[in-house]
Amino acid sequence: MNAPRSIEEWKALSAENPEKSAETYWSTLQQIPEAIRTSIFSYIPDLQYLKKAFSRSVSSSDRPLSGVPYLLKDLFDFPNTPTTASSAFLEEVRPGPHEESAASIDLRRQGAVFGGKTQLNEFAYGLSGENLHYGNCPHPFRSKALSGGSSSGSAWGVAKGIAPIAFGTDTGGSIRVPAAWCGLFGFRFNPNAWSRNGCFPLASSFDTAGWFCARAEDSVASFSALITPKSETRTLKGLDLTDRDRLKHSAFKTCLLDTFSKLRVSSDKAFSDAFENASHRAARHFTVLQSSEALEAHKAWIETRKNQYDPAVWQRIARAKDWTDEDLVEARAGESKIESFFQAAFQEYDFITLPASWTSAISASEHTDSYRGELLDLTSPGSLARLPIFTLPIHAENRASTGIQILYKDPLSDLPLQIIEAAS
Repeated sequence: MNAPRSIEEWKALSAENPEKSAETYWSTLQQIPEAIRTSIFSYIPDLQYLKKAFSRSVSSSDRPLSGVPYLLKDLFDFPNTPTTASSAFLEEVRPGPHEESAASIDLRRQGAVFGGKTQLNEFAYGLSGENLHYGNCPHPFRSKALSGGSSSGSAWGVAKGIAPIAFGTDTGGSIRVPAAWCGLFGFRFNPNAWSRNGCFPLASSFDTAGWFCARAEDSVASFSALITPKSETRTLKGLDLTDRDRLKHSAFKTCLLDTFSKLRVSSDKAFSDAFENASHRAARHFTVLQSSEALEAHKAWIETRKNQYDPAVWQRIARAKDWTDEDLVEARAGESKIESFFQAAFQEYDFITLPASWTSAISASEHTDSYRGELLDLTSPGSLARLPIFTLPIHAENRASTGIQILYKDPLSDLPLQIIEAAS
């Protein structure tokens, strides 16, 4: 496989010879073994399309992503392509043609070249990268391990250097977990047009969109191109809410503490105690609310198409039929509690840190309900509060990695850029 290229390297190659860029990208795709390719990609454009697309993209070379290929999670609509959500039937109940998604419109306007659609946990309802229909998405470097999900194919494609940018979604951790397991920078924003326009929903009020990058410089370039961030001139003040008792037993303890030191985050017992209280049963509250919204999106076919779902995904959606009024009231109260906590915390701190995962990538057999619950304990608070969250990769030996969630308030802030600089 060709050596991974950065955003700047793709821009230079495309400016010099867009047809060569198309052939280079196409050649890289062809080097992926077919069995793996099916578990990574749901749609790949042909070489003729790529040649035209690369040529069009450099016709205005002043755009920040001119000639740069990107991947799109197969929840986003793109002209003349199906949107399957890595399911067996979505195109039958939601047939195209589809209008172009807000995310791909913005990428195109910045000059980026559509390079294909990527697989996911079916209907984005999972954190592992498993898919019953198209095959589990493997870890890009560690045998037997998974990539993490649900934005699994997008994470794999960036980690392997297929493209320097790949869009995904994050409702309950679907960018944060694969970013951590694959050692990537991950951006998830608050719910906005990217997750609402031309993107098939999981749980519409919680759905967010964002992307992965493998390199710090690509993260900076893509963020600057797609967000137009507001400059923060003050010194940032960070609060760490990591469970220190759990941290003692983490294989990443030293790496995490070193990064916390670089970021100059503080511990604050008053806020830690308040967070422990506010986040009690957060995963349960999020599960109730998420599944209720998912059932609303699937209600027209959840029973008639039952046998075409992955049974685990069907159960996660259909369980919402059994929630009581008391369950929903309790979940809404828990949601308000965590929102109030973050509102208070951001009065004193600019950002908050939490692990994205306690472990590196695991295998499918290790991904038990208990393990999934541990992930949701870490990711649900930020999801319930609908916060923008930047995932900073933490690398260890033998391609093992995890990540730190950087939770903040203003999605237009340049805080992630300052975090990247401080951590490097």
